[in-house]
Amino acid sequence: MKTAKIEKALYKNYLQKALEFRDTMRDSMSASNWNSVALNAIHAGVSANDAVLTFFHGMRSISPKHDDAVKLLRDLMKDEKAKLASNHLSKLMYAKNLVAYESRLFTQSEAHTIAKHTERFIEWVESVLP
Repeated sequence: MKTAKIEKALYKNYLQKALEFRDTMRDSMSASNWNSVALNAIHAGVSANDAVLTFFHGMRSISPKHDDAVKLLRDLMKDEKAKLASNHLSKLMYAKNLVAYESRLFTQSEAHTIAKHTERFIEWVESVLP
């Protein structure tokens, strides 16, 4: 798995990105822009994961395989709450292929589901960061 070493203090930048993507996800939800909801939800989750891994371990995944980011989180953050949170991130990574690479459009129901996973993952991230 490819990783990059990151100065721990930079976790704040990843967290800010995550929160901005989450806010845009929420705005897209209000505008019924389901594809935008999905992509912003995914970016929010990835950035939030980067924030946690940077803060606690000074690294983040740079692998082109989406599941590697989830695997890295599970490998490095071994408590039960992290494991539960990683399940939300896993759902986001699964949806990335669907929304980014397939021709069909994301549905309202799918957008609500992915937004829920993003909100829950970010809630956990904020609970473990200072």
